Formats: sequence, C-alpha cells, structure tokens
Amino acid sequence: MPKILREKMRITIIGAGNAGSACAFMAAEAGHKVSLLKTSNRVTHDEHFDVMVANKGIYCIDNTRRGNFTDSSEDVEKTFQPLELITRDPEKAIEGANVVMIFIQTTYHPDLAKKIAKYFQDDQLVILIPGYAGSIFYNKYCNNNPIFAEGESTPNDARVVEPGTVKVLFKNVRNTLSFFPAVKTARGMSIATNLFPAYDIDKKSVRKHIFESALHNPNIIVHTVGLYVMYPMLEYCAKHHPDEVPYMYRDALSTDMAWLMIEKLDTEKMAVLSALGCEPTPYLEVCLFRNEEDLTQDPKEVFESYKISSPPGPYSFNNRYVTEDVPMGLVLLSSLAEKLGIKVPECNRLIEMCGGLLGRDFFKEGRTLTALGLGDLSKDELLQFVEVEHNHVMQNADNFT
Repeated sequence: MPKILREKMRITIIGAGNAGSACAFMAAEAGHKVSLLKTSNRVTHDEHFDVMVANKGIYCIDNTRRGNFTDSSEDVEKTFQPLELITRDPEKAIEGANVVMIFIQTTYHPDLAKKIAKYFQDDQLVILIPGYAGSIFYNKYCNNNPIFAEGESTPNDARVVEPGTVKVLFKNVRNTLSFFPAVKTARGMSIATNLFPAYDIDKKSVRKHIFESALHNPNIIVHTVGLYVMYPMLEYCAKHHPDEVPYMYRDALSTDMAWLMIEKLDTEKMAVLSALGCEPTPYLEVCLFRNEEDLTQDPKEVFESYKISSPPGPYSFNNRYVTEDVPMGLVLLSSLAEKLGIKVPECNRLIEMCGGLLGRDFFKEGRTLTALGLGDLSKDELLQFVEVEHNHVMQNADNFT
C-alpha cells in the first residue's frame, strides 16, 4: 500500500492528450513526482508522446499568467518540467502512486479497466475526468481497494500545440469531485486537496455521489446541443466556403435555438438530480461556480466571456462532442430518468437526432444502467450502491458489460 504524503505526492497521469499533458506539467510544477502513462498506440498524440520521452519531460506555455481566457499570439515563454517516468507500461506507472488521474474518452473506460484496474492498490485515489460513472467498470476488475473519484471538468483548458509542448489557456477556480462509494468522501478529499488549488473542500468542491458528477458534466449540455445546432453551419461551410470553419461556442451557441434547447435539457437534468436527492443547480450557475472567484457575477455574462475566447471548430459533426457526450452522457441521463419515472423528451430527441445524422443507435451503444450492471436495482438500491455497498452489488450483477 503506498504511503499517503500530506504535501507532495507521487501522481500518475493516464492519457497524454490535452488535459493529461497539462495536468502532468501542473503537478510537476507544484513539486509532485509525476509519471505519465499513454495507453493508446497509433491513435493520437503519438509524436507528442515520443518527444516527451526523448526530452524526459514536458514544455508548457501557461497563458493563464496573462489572465483568464487568454490565447494570445503573444504567448508567454514556455517552460519545462521533468517527469519521473513517461511510459506505456501500466504496472510501472501505477505502482507506488498516491494518486492516479485518468484523462481518456469515457467510451474507452470498459476496455481500459480490464487492462489497468488490477494494478490499483489499497488507498490509492483514482480520479476519472470525466467520469460518467465509469469508475464502476474499474471497480469490477480491482484486486485491491482503491478510492475512486469522478470529476465533471478538467482543472484546466489546454491544447497540445506542438509535439512535446502543451498550452494552458485557462485554469478553473473550483473543480468538484464525487467519490465511489460516497462513504469514502472525507478520506478521498484529504488526498485530493494536495493536488491542485481547485480541489478545495472549503470551496464546496464535493458532490453527493458519482451520478451527480455525471449530470453536472458541462459537456452533456453544451457539447451535445452546440454541435447539433452547428451541423447545418458545418454543411454550409463545407459546400460553399471550404476555407472557413464556424465556431461552436461563438456561432452555434449564440442562436436562440441553441438556448431554447439548453434550457429544456437543463430542466430535465435538474428534475433527475432532484429525484436522486441532489441540488438541482442550473448549468450556467455551475459554470460560474467552476470558473470564477466572484460568485455575484451574472452567470450568462461569464459564459459569454468564455464563449468569445474559445477556438474554432469542431471541424466535423463526427466528433467526440457527439460520439462521446451523447452515448455516455445523454443516454445515462435518459436511463436514470427512466428508472426514476421522469419524462425527458428533449434529451431523448437529441439522442435520436444525433444518432440519426451519423447512422448510429446511441441508445443501444450508450452507458445505460443496464450496461453498468445496475438495471435491476430499485431507486433506493441504486443510491445505496453509489453511496455505500458497491462491492456487494457488483458481485451480484450478472448483466455487467
């Protein structure tokens, strides 16, 4: 069992993309000993990974030093942080870590869990960002007893801008976590608060359980609605202005249609949260809480300032904003609603329309309660599962996939 250090820790980052690279740099900069594990091969960021291996660390352009929402052509000077280990070997990367942070697309959780969960150790804090209840898969394949946590947003907004270099555009003021099971919340937060300033129990950075975190993932709202509304813009530009690319945040999310859909979807989400015993906080208020110290500001104005600063794209409708956040996020919302007897027509319509545009059945592919092995549980049993007795329930889940 790894010894938990109260100040500096050994941290393993899984995922060498935008968020993983930025968090690896931030953790190393804070004085932690950091290992970076890449689990995919010939999929994405391979050259970036190879350069980091050669350099034995990572370069970062931290534009938050110029203020929030900065992606200036006058970038700050990049700096370098060495990493303890950069590898594709999960056993070496995970052994002895106090914290394991997983930054991969949630669609890959079931397969990755089979490969790496056996290496998790007692009392390791394993954080999935985002989660969408994916910690249930990792728990299934554990030999030991780690503490699972799920986040709804990464601690930063970052982009890999060249092999070996990541640019940080924004750092969240607060990042909420939930713990699985929820009875381990106090123990988990005592470790998490050593990671980044955004994980601060005094800032109310804790959710009730992993389903609350899943439904407060901002991508379940803005990615799905934003890219759906952006679809005709993408088609038009591809046919008539191939050198131009619309901006999802700036363009699609500036339409009345988008905000009408967001308001309806957000209302359905909050109804499910209430039925799960959680506070039904609107999307924009959660955005304000995450991004700003001053909570007296107008939430819509804060979102507008973020929207204007966002980069162009996505360049295709066949993008993770749809292929991840619809089946992993919206389908989970729909499945929870069905279990609780709540009507969610806007959610179901968006799932059907996005799937239809891509020729896919997201209801069949998605993260339902049945896919998580929880389809036969009652509401009370479901809440007991995420709060207290997950090991017992999982051992009796015959339909786990």
